[in-house]
Amino acid sequence: MKNDKTILVINGASASEQAPNFISVVVKDQIYRLECEKKSFERGAPERFPIYFNEFVRNGYLVANKIDLISIIIGPGSFTGLRASIAFSLGLQTGLHCPVVPLRRGEAIFPYIEKDYSGKLVWHMTLARRNRVFIETNQKSEVKAFDFVDIPWPEEEVILSGEAFPIIEPLIPTKVNWRKSSINEADAVMMAKIADHYDQGDKVTNKLYPLYIDPPKASLPAGGLRKAPK
Repeated sequence: MKNDKTILVINGASASEQAPNFISVVVKDQIYRLECEKKSFERGAPERFPIYFNEFVRNGYLVANKIDLISIIIGPGSFTGLRASIAFSLGLQTGLHCPVVPLRRGEAIFPYIEKDYSGKLVWHMTLARRNRVFIETNQKSEVKAFDFVDIPWPEEEVILSGEAFPIIEPLIPTKVNWRKSSINEADAVMMAKIADHYDQGDKVTNKLYPLYIDPPKASLPAGGLRKAPK
């Protein structure tokens, strides 16, 4: 297995202004280095990932058939963003025969938080629809959804992270023993490192599915059809 790698990183899961969506190229030689990145807080950004990808290739930051690994967030998060980004990744995987490592949002960040808070319970919180929040813990490989008022706060100290934190913070009961993590969401280099570690351990997959906690309900775009991506 080659040590030097070009890793394409894709995150289209965010549905809020608290965390960006991004597509990035990370090069691993002696270190992991961010080569280029397109980051956006705007709605519809994941639908423009193929456009950004072509810009990377055109500007010489990336050679399409030289991608060694794809690291992608599969959820939880935006229904539309996950569909668009995962569909694009599946196309690259099929066309370029490139291994893909799917990551949950918490899974991508927990190893870095745990360096600062060894042995502590960590929650990663993602905004859901209808005043709900997705919670993933570092103690289980699962994500659950809760109404804001029904969050099962633990008795032990908990470290909080994720895009939902600014919304949830005013709702935390005074009896809860909590601290805010210094890291809110995983960036491209963090995702690349985790994916490379999994790749070296042969934890890759040919099956990419969005992680939907609540059954999504399709609805027409407000105000008519969406505009074509720019």
